[in-house]
Amino acid sequence: MIWKNFFRDLRRTASRLISVSIITMIAVVVYTGLNGIIYNVDRIMGRYYTEHNVADYWLTGVGLDMADCRALEGLSGITGVQPQILLDAEERHNSDIILSLCGIPADWSINTPYITEGRLPANSQEIFLSDQFAQARGLQVGDWYELTLTGLGIHLRLQVCGVGKDPEYLYPVNATTPSPDLSRYGFAYVREETLQDVMGPHIYNQFCITTSESISAAQLRAAVDDVLGSKVVNILALEDNQQAYSLMEGKNNLVPILTFFPTLFFLCAVLMMVSTMNRLIESARSDIGTFKALGYSDHTILVYYLLHALLVVVIGFPIGALLGKYIAALIVWTIATGCDLPPMEIVHDFQAWGQAVGLTALCCIGSAWLVARSLLKESPAQCMRPKAPKSGGSLFLEHIRPLWRRLGFNQKYILRNTFRNKVRMLTCVVGIAFCMALVFMAFAIKDSMDAYSDALAGNQNRYDVMVSLNTSVTEGQYSRLVSAPGVTGAELEMTTTCWLYSSSQRATTTLTVAEDTVSLHLYDPYASAPLSLPQDGLVLEKQLADELGLVEGDSVTLRFTGENGYITLTVTEVNRCVSGAYVSRSLWRSLGRAYTPTAAYLTAADPIALETELDNYDFVDGWQSRETVTAAVVEKMENTSMVVYILIVFGGGLACIVIYNLGIMSFFEQLRSLATLMVLGFYEREIKRLQLSENLIFAAAGILLGIPLGIALDRFLILSITSMPLEVMVTPKAIGLSCGVTMLFALGVNVVIGRKMREIDMLGALKSVE
Repeated sequence: MIWKNFFRDLRRTASRLISVSIITMIAVVVYTGLNGIIYNVDRIMGRYYTEHNVADYWLTGVGLDMADCRALEGLSGITGVQPQILLDAEERHNSDIILSLCGIPADWSINTPYITEGRLPANSQEIFLSDQFAQARGLQVGDWYELTLTGLGIHLRLQVCGVGKDPEYLYPVNATTPSPDLSRYGFAYVREETLQDVMGPHIYNQFCITTSESISAAQLRAAVDDVLGSKVVNILALEDNQQAYSLMEGKNNLVPILTFFPTLFFLCAVLMMVSTMNRLIESARSDIGTFKALGYSDHTILVYYLLHALLVVVIGFPIGALLGKYIAALIVWTIATGCDLPPMEIVHDFQAWGQAVGLTALCCIGSAWLVARSLLKESPAQCMRPKAPKSGGSLFLEHIRPLWRRLGFNQKYILRNTFRNKVRMLTCVVGIAFCMALVFMAFAIKDSMDAYSDALAGNQNRYDVMVSLNTSVTEGQYSRLVSAPGVTGAELEMTTTCWLYSSSQRATTTLTVAEDTVSLHLYDPYASAPLSLPQDGLVLEKQLADELGLVEGDSVTLRFTGENGYITLTVTEVNRCVSGAYVSRSLWRSLGRAYTPTAAYLTAADPIALETELDNYDFVDGWQSRETVTAAVVEKMENTSMVVYILIVFGGGLACIVIYNLGIMSFFEQLRSLATLMVLGFYEREIKRLQLSENLIFAAAGILLGIPLGIALDRFLILSITSMPLEVMVTPKAIGLSCGVTMLFALGVNVVIGRKMREIDMLGALKSVE
């Protein structure tokens, strides 16, 4: 009989069980889906890097030879060193088609490519190409391909021996191709003998280095500096190599969001699970008394009600866990846009499954066990009658007679009913506040990302055309460029590499020499006006400053490639938006340094005509319009924003279910009071006004509490994201949308509860202890 009653009980409590199951499902979807992103990206890239032995560091230098290679191999912590020649090349007769050409030795073992067809070069007459680039150029294995070494005028005619992908060129971009376009820019590998006429026998300009975990980046840089000295131009770690680390960087940008949001979702869901299961079993006390009177053991009754909680887990968890994989896949392939990856599969994160099922089971079954155990301690007679309501006490407002007398019956009823059950009130207000905070955070993060994207696209870049200059450009040539017909404004910029030394650390970085006042290409995208560089020091990237242990006012020492001398400068400003270090052109000149700009930022009355004019300058390597650079930035930010859109959808869904659940539970708890009012002759619309006004008051209180909670959580999350210089954006739009969404859900729940009032059984509801 008890199990027949179990199924009747399920029908009676179906709406509440379904609501808590949906809450469980949403929490599990968000938890397993967002954790699955981290798991799958780490799994995919970890396998890709391992199978193809991707370098941990790329050392660029001048005049590197095999003796240098052997010296590095002898250093503790270095597990492999592979010399190679890296040059720029272009398709013969079409300089718009660019290749990164790499000459590799016969015993190639680091950064080996993924071969889709053919094989690696076996002699000096063969070339291995990017498969996407080859397809775009109509090339197949066995075809002959002609290219020219950029700036050298050397022509090569090589046979395509194979095509494939390379983890070193996962995200193929360069100065003139800011977003991947494998029809215009790709990679190619040849044997080092093919390029020995350029560099000389066994002379290289780059070493690929693999290391063990026993050596840190700082230790490696120090050891390399001691061994190679002024030969070193730059040491680029895998984490700083955009082409090789783009997908991991995209994931790392999202890690704070991907770890913080699931925790918040689960906290909110836990509150609802515990509250719902408590009230669900508490409302079944008369059934428990009946079962005890009929002779059923406490163990059987306990199992009976634990099955309700188990059912919530059994329904909510599998659906959520299975859907989590598709959420993870959607976001992984979104942030992988532009990455040239071999076929990869998105799989379930079973560790996240285990954590999610453990949390949901603990919350649902644990709360059901606690409530059922407490009820089983009572006698059958006590359980078979509803629990006596708490006696009402006077409110503080009642002692303020002038105010209390001016309140009508409805206001007095709502106030007394609200404060009579403080636990219910707090549960409703806190639950709605949590949901409000989640929805607000999602909108606020989107606003922060949009503000950063707009700052990069519209504020930082104020030029019309960015021109890349040849490394051998002369003063007369770049002066001719800035005074070219149609140019209305120009700023020159020089980039070089150097060593930076603090009292305890050293690092290589990019040093940018900009105009004394920059207005066309700002190093701080949030700046509202042209920026003036300090005349007596440098501006340093915050992450680099932290690595070197420097703060504003400290001194830092610089050393340049091929030189043994040192220059000491003051860190005048630390800026999180800067990449590397910036100094002014005047300061650079005062140091007696040669000035050879590598880029020019131009404005023009007719940018298209200017781009045509640039074809006439042989010292110009390439150019990009502001729109092209902007589109690349916006595309990457939009890919990241996909996560936020999903959070908005699930945050809104969770808020809807939570508010519905709270409203329904509040309604069932007040059945007796509502039935009493019906017996006393109150009309249905009057009773609805009393009950639904109380729900709206709870919703308004939750919204007001959720705004500062959401702002605080958003500030904490934004400041924890170090990979992007996001700023906290609290906009009226985000507050209005989150308030509107939450209140809209509350009004929708009121409509559902209003219909349920017609189903109230007055006689059954009034059977209680008085």
